[in-house]
Amino acid sequence: MLLAEQIYTKAGRVIQFEPTKKVINLGCGNQKYPGVLGLDALSNSAADIVHDLNKFPWPIDESNLNVVLCFQTLEHLEDLPRVMEELYRICKNGARIVIEVPYFRSVGAFADPTHRHFFTTKTMDYFCVNRSRDTFGYSKASLLLIDFWVGWPTSRNIFMHFFKTFIKKYHIFYDKYVSLLFPAPILVFELEVQKR
Repeated sequence: MLLAEQIYTKAGRVIQFEPTKKVINLGCGNQKYPGVLGLDALSNSAADIVHDLNKFPWPIDESNLNVVLCFQTLEHLEDLPRVMEELYRICKNGARIVIEVPYFRSVGAFADPTHRHFFTTKTMDYFCVNRSRDTFGYSKASLLLIDFWVGWPTSRNIFMHFFKTFIKKYHIFYDKYVSLLFPAPILVFELEVQKR
């Protein structure tokens, strides 16, 4: 089972990791999970590390983390290509990165005036070597796109399960046409770090 499918359960978001895993929640706000470090720019947040993610390098050692969680964070940051390289720097080989962002057609994507970036099903392709990244050269990071989901990765509704399967297979068609009628609130990406 993929990490995102373990986190986004039918009962809600569940964050549980083995004590041996080094896990951080970037832009944690007031989200505090057992055994997970929180990093946020706000000192009145639940952060263990107070730092502005727009300032590089982040105060995290190189090749240090097994899992990085980014829930509703990347859309606020200034330099997305630099952020992806920094994620690569702080992760161990094989580390997983779970990213949740507002879908570009959702009301939430445009409601917040601090959002700087908008995401489609193909946005992470620009940073992943198993997609079309080599054509663009936006990042030196070696990341793999393991999977993505339009909306919550799991669903109790059987109709939604089939709809999501259709979307995943025909995601460009969804982005261009179907999402005009049925826009998802979020996108979830799961990436894996590849270091030599």
